[in-house]
Amino acid sequence: MTALAQKHQALNLAQGLLWLPPDPLLLAEAQAAVAQQSLLQYTPPAGSPALREVVAQLSHHLFGVAYDPEKEVTITAGATEAIFAAIMALTQTGDGAIFLEPAYDSYLPAFEMAGVKAQGVRLQLSPHGAEIPWEAVAAALSPHTRLLLLNFPHNPTGRSLREADVAFLAELVERYPQLTLIVDEAYELLHWGAEAPMAPRSLRQHPALRARSVIVGSLGKMTGPTGWRLGYALAPAPLTEALRTAHQFVTFCAPAPLQEAVARYLGSDLRRAAYFVQPLWERRNRLLQLLRKATSLEVLAPEGAYFVLVRPQPPLPEAPLAEWLTQAAGVATIPLGAFYQDGNGEGWLRLCFARPMAMLEEAVERLARVFPAQGPAALALPTGLTSL
Repeated sequence: MTALAQKHQALNLAQGLLWLPPDPLLLAEAQAAVAQQSLLQYTPPAGSPALREVVAQLSHHLFGVAYDPEKEVTITAGATEAIFAAIMALTQTGDGAIFLEPAYDSYLPAFEMAGVKAQGVRLQLSPHGAEIPWEAVAAALSPHTRLLLLNFPHNPTGRSLREADVAFLAELVERYPQLTLIVDEAYELLHWGAEAPMAPRSLRQHPALRARSVIVGSLGKMTGPTGWRLGYALAPAPLTEALRTAHQFVTFCAPAPLQEAVARYLGSDLRRAAYFVQPLWERRNRLLQLLRKATSLEVLAPEGAYFVLVRPQPPLPEAPLAEWLTQAAGVATIPLGAFYQDGNGEGWLRLCFARPMAMLEEAVERLARVFPAQGPAALALPTGLTSL
């Protein structure tokens, strides 16, 4: 979709990138670190001691949960690599795994490369929100299920962790002693309330779940430069030891000067981790306001992360609709079918609001020409695009 957006000079709300400039202080730290002779070589595979210490401090600062930086914190080449390494380390060929759909597109390939039999359980999506059918998750589990891969806040729906989720999972791990949780928390600070951003919540805050979980985070998403490829994994020592055996043979280590830059930047003031929280909350609210006022699209408001789901009523096949909107209306989105094994996204499109405010406003104006709240459309859908 990004390539199509570039071809047609469309506004790109498709790719999940943060198009807001990072803190200049972070870039200054990076410039200094790149010029430092001692940072031209590898760090230890587990990551630089300084950055591991900062990540451990962040966990305590944000969630009140301490991890040992020496034995329980691993720096990875992005959150995606941390998830891959955890899957490779904690499963054997033929094991079973459960994940929630729609799902970030690296999950299933990672399971397939590990020889794991993965089953997706579909969330129930509506304009009222995204609901997790926990009874269906429980029904899919068996003694052969080794992993449950979760994502809070969820990409692409924005579903955040709730108390009922924690209670269910605590009971689940007690029933299945062989089960390990991999929890993708790449958007860990982005939890949205009606009046203000909310305090973040993590499965690590429950002692029994922490003992059975690999928590994955993204320093790139937290600080802005996702291209730096800095992620991390938090887990009890036995799980960390297993994960590191895979990690060191996948990437060995993340970029040394960039690890140092983030360690200095966050280590100077842990509050800098929330640099983008308020700006993203403001963009979320503005985009929701505009979509609801100017268009007839159904809107699924996110509880976290930086995506909004929309669909016309009645629903249309989302893949051809997304392509046509990019070419004819000049707005690039992601068809939700890309996040499902069977390709059926039930007509939903994903919009990324980590963009300049003016771009979001212009994008809604263009969408309103096709799906106006009132009156005739200024831009008619092609005749071949029929409802689901």
